[in-house]
Amino acid sequence: MDSRQLHYFRTVVDQRSFTRAADVLHMTQPSLSLSVRRLEKDLGVQLLTRTSSGVEPTEAGRYLYSVASQIGQEMEQARAHLHDIASGAVGRVRLSVAPEFNWGFLPDILLRLRREAPDVELTVIDPAPAETLANVQEGRSDLGLMITSDVSDLQRRYGDTLVVETVATLPLQLALPERLSHLPSPVNIADLREETLIIPFAHPSFIGLPEILEVYWAAHPEFRPYRIQKVSTLQTAVPLVSGGVGVAYVTGVAQSFTTTRVHYRDIPDPPPPLHTALLHRRDAFLSPAAERLRALLLDCVPGQGR
Repeated sequence: MDSRQLHYFRTVVDQRSFTRAADVLHMTQPSLSLSVRRLEKDLGVQLLTRTSSGVEPTEAGRYLYSVASQIGQEMEQARAHLHDIASGAVGRVRLSVAPEFNWGFLPDILLRLRREAPDVELTVIDPAPAETLANVQEGRSDLGLMITSDVSDLQRRYGDTLVVETVATLPLQLALPERLSHLPSPVNIADLREETLIIPFAHPSFIGLPEILEVYWAAHPEFRPYRIQKVSTLQTAVPLVSGGVGVAYVTGVAQSFTTTRVHYRDIPDPPPPLHTALLHRRDAFLSPAAERLRALLLDCVPGQGR
């Protein structure tokens, strides 16, 4: 017994005629009759009987018809669900994302994903960059977004195992506490050397803001601050600036994640920008749902990405 035989049998019952069923199925009546007889032989029971009003199912036939109808519905549902999976309309995606990316781009991307594919189940975590890198490498995340100053360095280090793509370029600004809100924009960095500068820790696995600043300060020693407070991520720096602890270099998108006690200023001769890198494993299958999200991420900034 297979799904084709069940479909033929159901059609005969629905049409109450081998001849009409054969027309519906676009096959000959003898071939259809042979298929039903084989089904009866396989099952060891008579399924149909001929009456003056047409072909009728026996008791066994009525039972099989109900079972076949349920199987047919489930197969149609399975076919539709598989089509949705193949198109990326459903599925599960695990995204490990840099906290800084959450401020400006991720909400719009998630809203667009929800409109296009509301049945995609997306899990989002925002760990430190080194953990994002490890999550993708070890398969705990399908996609990763991390902030780096040098995407090409990531490609050189991890290109054998990871696909690394640039999503967005993020120019740097200075975040100032309320007590420095009187300073103009652009702000003179040399005037802020007495302020504690809040920056993320350096990570040996990639080049980030600390490395940018060391090169920047080598060229502009007058901009090097006297005190530095190190934190886990740029996201940690913003609340500390709000509390008056010091100042911080942040990306421009941080302005969407702020309070009235944090003020942003342009820099006349700023350090090189940061970049958002999109990662996924080169040897792992990227599901259609993950591929859909990848496409949205790469298209999130006009003129950037792909």
